Order: sequence, then structure tokens, then C-alpha cells
Amino acid sequence: MARAICMEWWGMKKLSCRSVDRRGALALLGGAAALPLTGAPAAAQSDMTIRVAYIPFEASAQLFYAKELGLWTKAGLNVELQPNPYGAAIAVAVASDAVDIGYATVMTLASAHAKKLPFTIIAAANAFDVTQPPGGMLMSASKDVRKGVDLNGKTIGSPGLNTLGEYGVRAWVDAGGGDATTLKFVEIPFSEMPAALATGRIDAAFVAEPFLTPAKKVAHTVAVEFDAIANAFLVAGWFTTDDWAKKHQKAVALFAQSMHDAVVWAQANPAKCPEILAKYLKVDQAQVAASPRTYFAKSLDPANVQPGIDLTAKYAKFTTFPAQELIYTPPRRKLF
Repeated sequence: MARAICMEWWGMKKLSCRSVDRRGALALLGGAAALPLTGAPAAAQSDMTIRVAYIPFEASAQLFYAKELGLWTKAGLNVELQPNPYGAAIAVAVASDAVDIGYATVMTLASAHAKKLPFTIIAAANAFDVTQPPGGMLMSASKDVRKGVDLNGKTIGSPGLNTLGEYGVRAWVDAGGGDATTLKFVEIPFSEMPAALATGRIDAAFVAEPFLTPAKKVAHTVAVEFDAIANAFLVAGWFTTDDWAKKHQKAVALFAQSMHDAVVWAQANPAKCPEILAKYLKVDQAQVAASPRTYFAKSLDPANVQPGIDLTAKYAKFTTFPAQELIYTPPRRKLF
């Protein structure tokens, strides 16, 4: 099912309100037509049945915890999980009604907002805190990189183009006296990055846990590049379209609450998290237990969303905007 999306300006060409299908939405998001979409065609959904697309890595752990703890069942929600390794493909799936809610970085959503795509963040996901870095930039063991200028002209692996995986590296290179415009980025899933580093397909990569620790066997840590952006900021969120949020206010509220409750539980029970993560990520539990846990935000704070928007505006070259424009505002009236 296509969703009507009103576009005012796309580059230098003015567009009118029109229907955007999956392929069209993907083009608007700047992705490649070959990106896979795992969502099924839109079908009639009850208000309490929601289809959620996620990237299969620890930053999506709220979903795993919520399911294992029975939070959705208690809330009366029927949640269907659909993994997809590409953030741009998830954004397309949400825009085209293939799924209802998806995971995306603030950077992906800021770019979409600048292109007038009607996305809204309904719940916070993983966040960056300089004291609890979620990942790092790795360099091939044969390379010697100490500051940004040393990466000039290098090929970098990123889990998504035009996302934090790319813009964080660009910010670190520029802050270190380098020239981010000389970098070449290649989109690679986290699980494939160690092999890409080992074979020389890429020179460096941004890798998140639980894949970072094993990747260090074939590479060395260059930097925790996110501190070039801010000491703390929201990395990603769970989002939907303005229209879906308005039509499913109760489901939105219950989903957001379950994401919050999952974070509270995880922070209170870190020793119980590896077993759940290993189950859903299909990785060795000992490997997960040996790596630090991802840090999650409990709430949507505009001050923590703004750094990601400003960063994206700088490198995607659009005018920045207030974070409130990207955050869902629930109705004041009682929903249930």
C-alpha cells in the first residue's frame, strides 16, 4: 500500500503531493534500489497489532527484553518482529506501510524530515554517553591511525550510509585535522565487518557491540568517535509516521511504555541480558557476556535529540531544525 506524502522541495525540483510506493520512498531517502525489504504487504491491522522492523544488533535489545518479559502480552499488544539489516530499508518499509514501527538513527530520521517525510519518534532507543561508549571505530591491524588526518582517503565500513555510522566518523576525522570529504563509505552489516577488515576490503569500520569485541581479534581500536559530536546524545529511536501515530494513539502509548520498562529492567538486571541477546542475535552467549552492554535512554529529551539533527544537517547539507519537530507529542486527553 502506498502512503500519500506531500513533498515541497526535493533538491532544486518542486514536487507536489503524490503517492510514494516502496521504490519511490527509497529513492527519496537516498538509498539504493537493491536494498531488501522484509515487510509483508500492508494488511488490515487491529489497533493492538503492530509490525516492528529492527536491525539485528544489541541496539534493538529493548524489543527482545520486552518480548521475553511478556511486557507486550501484559499490555495487550500483539507485536510482530521483522529483522532488517539496513536502516534505510526500514525507513522505506515504514513509509510504505509494510511495517508500522521501525528502528532508525536520529540521523536517518533527520534527513527524512528535511525531505518532508512525515516520520515521528515515539520512543527512545540507544544513546551515547561518553562514559559508556556503544561501539568504536576499528582499523585494519596493518594500519597505523592516531588522529583524523590519518584516515584521509580511506575506505570506511558503516552499517548504514548517511547515518551515525558515517557521520560520526566524518566528525571525528574533521575534528582531528582531516578532510572527511576524502573518505569513501561502504555499507556492510556489523557481522561482516571483521572479515572485510581482515581481507582489506575496507580500511576501517564503525562497529557496535556485541560485534566489537570479537572484531578486535583482526583489528585495533582507533577511537570512540562519537565524543567528537557531544558527550551525550540520543543515537536512535523507534519511529512511525504521523498518520499512523494519530490513528493508533493507544498502541503508541503502550509500545513506548514497554520500551521504557524494558530499559529499566535491563539496567537493573545486566547479568540476565546476555542470555536473551544471544538468543535473538544468534551469537555465543559468552561472547555477549564478555562485551559491555549498550546504553539506552529512558525518555525522549529534545536536548539529547538535537546533536544528531545538527550533525546530520552539517554533513547532509540542509538547514537544521528544532528537535521537537521530530518527536511525537501525545494527546492531552486520556486514552484508556
